[in-house]
Amino acid sequence: MRADFSKNKDLKLMVKTYSCLLVGVDVVTLEIETVIGSGFSGLSILGLSAEATRDMRERVRSALESIGIQIPARRIVVNITPSELAKISRLSLSQLDFAVAASIIYALHQENQNSAPLFFPEKQYLAGELSLSGELKELQNPLIYQSILLNSEIYPSLCLPVSAKEYLSLSIQHKIEFFYNLKDWYNSRKEIKNPELLKINLSNRDKMDSQIEDEINNNSETEFLERVKEVESIITILLKNPRICVALLVASVGQHHILIAGEPGVGKSFALQKILKLLNPLTEREKLDIKLIHSVVEDVARPLRCPHHSATPAALIGGSSLKPGEVSLAHCGVLFLDELAEFSSSSLESLREPLDAKQVFLSRAGGNIRYPANFQLCATTNPCACGFLFSNKKACRCHPRESRKYLQKISGPLLDRFCLQVWAEPYQPEVDLKDPFVQQLNNIFKNGNLSYFSRHFLRIMSLGGKELGQEVDKFNAMNFLQNNVDFNSCSLRGQEKIINLVNSFNLLFPEIGIDEKIINSIMNYRILDKMFSQRNIF
Repeated sequence: MRADFSKNKDLKLMVKTYSCLLVGVDVVTLEIETVIGSGFSGLSILGLSAEATRDMRERVRSALESIGIQIPARRIVVNITPSELAKISRLSLSQLDFAVAASIIYALHQENQNSAPLFFPEKQYLAGELSLSGELKELQNPLIYQSILLNSEIYPSLCLPVSAKEYLSLSIQHKIEFFYNLKDWYNSRKEIKNPELLKINLSNRDKMDSQIEDEINNNSETEFLERVKEVESIITILLKNPRICVALLVASVGQHHILIAGEPGVGKSFALQKILKLLNPLTEREKLDIKLIHSVVEDVARPLRCPHHSATPAALIGGSSLKPGEVSLAHCGVLFLDELAEFSSSSLESLREPLDAKQVFLSRAGGNIRYPANFQLCATTNPCACGFLFSNKKACRCHPRESRKYLQKISGPLLDRFCLQVWAEPYQPEVDLKDPFVQQLNNIFKNGNLSYFSRHFLRIMSLGGKELGQEVDKFNAMNFLQNNVDFNSCSLRGQEKIINLVNSFNLLFPEIGIDEKIINSIMNYRILDKMFSQRNIF
């Protein structure tokens, strides 16, 4: 890196290094500027709180002396920006020690023209707390640097403690320099005589990236066959109630929020707990997001969060200490709310904004933090306290006023956010087989084509949601939807969800096609809003 020289006589030169901190799940880059000028001698660190400045100054001074570098009787000013980070609690600012010490070393070498040349890369990130002897301690969360590499078009120079290596993926480790202490780093910079060596290293890194990609592709076919068998077994189990099975498959294809209501014992909770196994494997980006939220963990899987119905709004959204709530802990996974109507109204209403924004902003006395909250909401509920409202086999024991109060906890705006609103009853062949999707799934099972259907399902899943919006015009579904009374009575949000629902059904069952009868069958998978608003049942 070319040092920035100032024309001001009092500030003769300026050197920059970089570091990062994790604020919520956002990686914030910090710029460390160091200038050496005239004035009262001493080391001043700006941009941090008084306590953090005092502690860092003593650690850095002692670490520099441990490698034989004495701070001269000059005025050395270190400025850390953005300075507002010091106001946020729960941040480990000691991770900046390494970058501050490196910045001072570079500045001292720039000033001393007779010293040996020191390699200074274009943009260098350093992180690690220094002991008084110059040892690099373990990072609070090294995954933020994996995030930098995944989001960067070029490879910046990254220098981390050796202890961080075990937490980073194999595809990332070869792009980072690891050091035991400040002395090792200092000696390595003196040994690099030719900056062109860095370009050679980068070309080797590209080759290693391609080798890792080949290994992943070789393992993907085996994993695909294993997933086919797993999907087959799940469908076989869920076919005991094929209507719920169809709803679950469609919810997986479109990543739709789903609410299943029905009398006790029909398999609502049992079915929804299977949905996690139907979702796609995590991408590297999703794995990293989950790790950043859940801290450093070795094995990462899609989260399935099942909070108890006594959970408060703070537990669901995020607490006073700026810790993530259940909606953020379920990021890239499933938030499963069993017995939805048993949750408090305030807890349920707090979900409305995260469902739309897919993120949560927490503003507390300790600062402001953003957490992602891109989750799939799956919920079950009984229609009343006894569970037999709407039942054809057993009479409801609840007073009409109690049933009305029970369902009123699930407000209209919240219910509207569920794309699939399924009413579940015990399997009745004479009724359920009138559903063209249930009939198709039964035929696939009887004809021994379940393996082919499972492969078809997994291929659709691999497409993701990007292709869904392109299927409506292709099958002229909008012409049929616009003539549907239930569709026209929905809100704009509801209409958009129905369009996505039609796309998902069409992708999963392309042989059935789309016509007016099929549209009516699909609308039966979004029927709870209509059922719960019936006045004559209360």
